[in-house]
Parts: sequence; C-alpha cells; structure tokens
Amino acid sequence: MKMTMEKRLEIAKEYFFDRTSITKLAKKYDTEKGKVQYYVRLYELHGEKPFSEDQMFRLYTREEKLEAIKEVLSGKKSARQVALEHALPNPHTMQDWVKMYLERGIDAIQDSKGRKQYMLHEDRQKYLANKELKERLEYLEAENAYLKKLYSLRQKKNKQSKKK
Repeated sequence: MKMTMEKRLEIAKEYFFDRTSITKLAKKYDTEKGKVQYYVRLYELHGEKPFSEDQMFRLYTREEKLEAIKEVLSGKKSARQVALEHALPNPHTMQDWVKMYLERGIDAIQDSKGRKQYMLHEDRQKYLANKELKERLEYLEAENAYLKKLYSLRQKKNKQSKKK
C-alpha cells in the first residue's frame, strides 16, 4: 500500500513527540518496521522538508544520480545510507537507480522527476479532475473573450449603420 507523505511525516512525528515505539507504529500504520525506521531517520536528519509534496516531484539531475550511485558502488555506504543523505523520500529509489545503472549502463541514467503515477488513486483522480477543470476553464475564458469581442464589433457596426 502506498503511503502519503503526510502519513510518513505523521509516523516520524509520532515517534519523536509521542515516544511511540517503531514496532507499535509499524502495526498501527500496517507497514514494515524498516520503512518506519527510514522515515524516523529521514526526519531526524532533514526535518519536514523531505516529506513535502514538492519533494515528491523534485527534479533529480543526472549528475546527482551518478554521484549517489558511485557512492553506493564504492562499497563505503549502503544504498539506504546514501538515500538518507540525499533525502530521498523512498529508500528503494536509490536501489532502482543502482539497478538501472548496472543493467543498462551510464546512458540509462537521466534527469527525472518523481512520477505522478505513484500518487494514491484518490490523489491521482483529484489531480486529473483539476487538470480537466483547468482546461475547461481556459476554453470557456477564451470563448468568453471571443464573444465579448464579437459583441463589441456588432455594437460598433450597429452604431455606424444608425448614423447613416
């Protein structure tokens, strides 16, 4: 089950402020202890920033990715440690980058944003509905401007014909 950024932040805050154990949090939110530990450590290192919606769709440059991959492949740090240092919202992202690099080489690593398909179904539906409404609004505003212009031209034409 995909967990929202708000839920992840809630878990981390509950650990620090309510002193709830990691095991209890994992049971309460029906998730793995490792994920809870990751969220807690991420909050400890970077505060609330990695849990913002902006961070979810942040642009990761090719250079950032290659640097992070190099750190993991050097063997000095684990993928999880590097993910924490780079404030990745999901520890598996780093593993995906390394896997892609190993399977397809350096050319497979490109700039990328967080992917919208990772949104919860309800969030994706809201996003699509808002996008559709914005497009409809733009269309209606353009149509309204066209009709106003047409009306003003018609008024001018009527005034000119009355003067004659």
